[in-house]
Amino acid sequence: MNDHCSVDTTQLGRNTRQDYLAIFAILPIICIARYVCERIGQIVFLSSRSAKKLRGKGMAMKLAVKKFEEATWKMVYYGFVASYGVLFISWEPFLRDFMGVYPNQVSTKVYWYYIIQLSFYTWMTVCLVWDVRRKDFNQMVAHHGVTLGLLMLSYSWQLTNAGALLMVLIDIADPFLELAKIFKYLGKETQSTITFAIFLISFVFLRLVLYPIYVLTPTLFYTWELALYMDKVHLYYIINGGLLTLLGLNVYWAILIIKVAVTKLKGGEMQDVRSDEEID
Repeated sequence: MNDHCSVDTTQLGRNTRQDYLAIFAILPIICIARYVCERIGQIVFLSSRSAKKLRGKGMAMKLAVKKFEEATWKMVYYGFVASYGVLFISWEPFLRDFMGVYPNQVSTKVYWYYIIQLSFYTWMTVCLVWDVRRKDFNQMVAHHGVTLGLLMLSYSWQLTNAGALLMVLIDIADPFLELAKIFKYLGKETQSTITFAIFLISFVFLRLVLYPIYVLTPTLFYTWELALYMDKVHLYYIINGGLLTLLGLNVYWAILIIKVAVTKLKGGEMQDVRSDEEID
């Protein structure tokens, strides 16, 4: 940490907690957006040839519609936040030196980036209870919980530069995953394969290459001094433990994704990607 501004760290967490009230203002918007996206997804799927093939198969039709609705909602949301991150956050100079002056200055665009993401992960953690249960349910619970915890800690203690970079890197690949699912459900194999390939490349590059280099390594080696300065050494272990957990989850999902790609290259059928097989 190059420089520390004179700041009362005992008050810092308290001063940012009032900002979390904005989450309750955004949550209804998130809920409404999901409802609208899912209704649109339902209409699109039910008018497709894939739906016609499932006529008379009650449970199969219900599950297919549910999965398509979820993929539609997630594609829209991830597409929005990924675009926001690339257009408004990725150009910020602090991303190239996020270990600079502490506490980080929170601009309006970073503030809303955080609040929207916190609202989303709060809602999606709750939604895991009734969403389609997939084979990596436990990993998704861990991912949402760790991500939510990291965002709250980094915002409360104004380590938002690192948090913003983390969100930019983990969001970009996700819209392509959901779009690949949508094409798969609609029976458009060529489009699904192309989109999946884009997802695979972006996932591996962003989460297994850039993330360890530009987020994990700096926080592991350069935040100990900050933790001592703040007199909160436990934050060092909590934050870096969370970041290491995310890396482990990314490796787990990368293995699943690569297995899907290998199966496709061998001439097999590309199954629902990453986490899209339900537990019986």
